Amino acid sequence: MTTTPHATSAPAALNQPGSLEGLRVLDLSRVLAGPFCAMILADLGAEVIKVESPDGDDSRHFGPWYNGESAYYRLFNRSKYGLTMDLKNEQERGRLLELVRRSDVVIENFRPGVMERLGLSADRLMEENPRLIIVSISGFGQDGPLQKAPAYDLIAQAMSGLMSITGLRGGDPTRIGISIGDVIPGLYGAIAALAAINERHNTGRGQHIDVAMLDSLISVLESVGMRALHGEEPVACGNDHAMSTPFSTYQTGRGSVAIAIAGDRLFPRLTEALNRPEWLADERFSEQTRRNEFPVEFRAALEEALSKFTDDEAIELLSAHHVPVSKVHTVNEALASEHSEYRGTVATESDGFKTLASPLRLTGSVAPSPAPTLGQHNSLVDEWLQSPVRTGL
Repeated sequence: MTTTPHATSAPAALNQPGSLEGLRVLDLSRVLAGPFCAMILADLGAEVIKVESPDGDDSRHFGPWYNGESAYYRLFNRSKYGLTMDLKNEQERGRLLELVRRSDVVIENFRPGVMERLGLSADRLMEENPRLIIVSISGFGQDGPLQKAPAYDLIAQAMSGLMSITGLRGGDPTRIGISIGDVIPGLYGAIAALAAINERHNTGRGQHIDVAMLDSLISVLESVGMRALHGEEPVACGNDHAMSTPFSTYQTGRGSVAIAIAGDRLFPRLTEALNRPEWLADERFSEQTRRNEFPVEFRAALEEALSKFTDDEAIELLSAHHVPVSKVHTVNEALASEHSEYRGTVATESDGFKTLASPLRLTGSVAPSPAPTLGQHNSLVDEWLQSPVRTGL
């Protein structure tokens, strides 16, 4: 793989004032959960310095490719500076510790124990800088019976119970189509870092934050988790919702549509749109709790009413009656939609590279700039090491 070098100047986004201007983050992480966490802070204007081994982040070798560079890597490492350091080398570790003394946040997602073996444990880092906030993201946490077990998104999804309630009713457990086992802890890591920064205003001290992939996925099981805690055994039910009917995809005369009605307030709009006033008088269908007891029967009745329309016609009709409805779009359709274009969900960087935009729209949000090439900002280390230390309590 060949790369096209960018300019050696600072990322363009970092030349703009941002919400987190003045915050320095050392990103020691790799691939997804940690880089995503650091990306969120970069999107808000933090000065994020990505520290890679001389071999580079593994994700530099993930497709698809843009001008010889990994588009995957570019997404999660945009708007960052890039350094290479061999942390097995004592001199390089010393330079990193000097940067730690001049930084606010460190993000890492090594397997527990690796940082300690490198002489860079959380205690060691906080000896250098008691105000430092360390975000450690791992599969199962910094302690516990699974502490040293390897973890990937698939493993976290499987162990969390998430796969057991995803997929067709009676079918095989199914992985959610994105690496949500990395994305959710990445989000939690960013939230925790910002909370710790605010706490530091009161205490003068930093802290070590322990974020686990498995903990994070279990925490977002929402209604499914509550049902499990209170006497049920949740199972997969396809596109249906276990507590709301109709809330699924339904077949029309040509194609299917998604219809979402929660509770009884919207249901009369559906009956009016489809000219089915009898549903309001039917004891099986008139109330949400009763419809949930007869989902097969209601599906049959609804799809019979929809059979007179194409998917486009059904969407136009139901939309006119303010019923939540949509086609099931492909990813390409979603990214190219009129609404997506209006909202700016796709951003274009200075070299024409298209990427997924941040949904955060603060006055201090910054436009994304290209991710660094390997070691692109090594020449700036001495400049950073001349900046004031941030270790005073």
